[in-house]
Amino acid sequence: MPCVLIIDDSIDVLQTLSDILGVAGYAVRTAPSAERALQILEGAAVDLVITDLRMGGMGGMALIRRLRESWPDLPVVALSGFADAETVAQAFREGAVDFIAKPFTASEVLETVARALAHRSAGPSSAPVPHALVASQGLTPDQREQAEEILRTLQGRLGAELTLLTGSQGEVLAAQGWVSESVAQAVARAIAQIGALLETLALALGEPAFAAQMWEGAQRALYGLRLEPGRFLVAVVPRTVKPGLAWLELRDAIARLRRLEAAPSLAEAVPPEQPSPAESPPEAIPFLEEGEAFPVPLEGELLSYDEARARGLIPDLEEEEGEGRAG
Repeated sequence: MPCVLIIDDSIDVLQTLSDILGVAGYAVRTAPSAERALQILEGAAVDLVITDLRMGGMGGMALIRRLRESWPDLPVVALSGFADAETVAQAFREGAVDFIAKPFTASEVLETVARALAHRSAGPSSAPVPHALVASQGLTPDQREQAEEILRTLQGRLGAELTLLTGSQGEVLAAQGWVSESVAQAVARAIAQIGALLETLALALGEPAFAAQMWEGAQRALYGLRLEPGRFLVAVVPRTVKPGLAWLELRDAIARLRRLEAAPSLAEAVPPEQPSPAESPPEAIPFLEEGEAFPVPLEGELLSYDEARARGLIPDLEEEEGEGRAG
């Protein structure tokens, strides 16, 4: 069975993960620090590393970088109780292939370990999708770079194996992931074919369009959102990701992509019209200090009845009634 090296400065976490993996049949080594883990790796054959990110001494992020340099084929799973989006995204940028959030369940650990080991056994073809897989259709170089960043963020937040933007002919417009280029292209072509069939189905049923799709497998789920006719945003995520979270993140990403495509390139951007001298901008209304009276407006001011009567703006009803009685 594969050997898993677990690194955490918490004895309880080390023991829990050792029990989970040991019962499943894995060989397990443990280390209370990154420094000790490097010593173990120098003299032992290890198939997978699970490392905490926040530890005394060398931190988990620095350890992942070191492992990428010295053992580039060794998959690393990041482990943290601070699983905010930026932490997850940074772990993937450093080279982690998956992420486990504390607290975790035994099934989450086992599924993640199985995915990470499958990633290693796939060999060189599992290299990350090159950033150059971005077509020029309708996107400026700056927009393509921003599209890659949107997909990178989406991948980090969902722990996705693949995030991609497909074109109308099944081409890859932008992609981020751990799968090979051929896999990304195969997914893009399949999504384009499915999208065309769904548009035919929508037309037959009198629907404007089917905007969202989801397919769930034994280990993964695939989510697709329609950006425009023929274009889809796709994410392949672990099955353990909650559907509500997946849809929330995909809708946020698709909104950013739509704003990106709607924006003109820097070369094509038209400078905003300058107001003419006669059209000076309105003055900002300052906030009042505590206890300060509201300034008296110059036009259309609101007056009390007594103030209006004192200014002669309305008749004095009492005087008129007195004159009437005298007459």
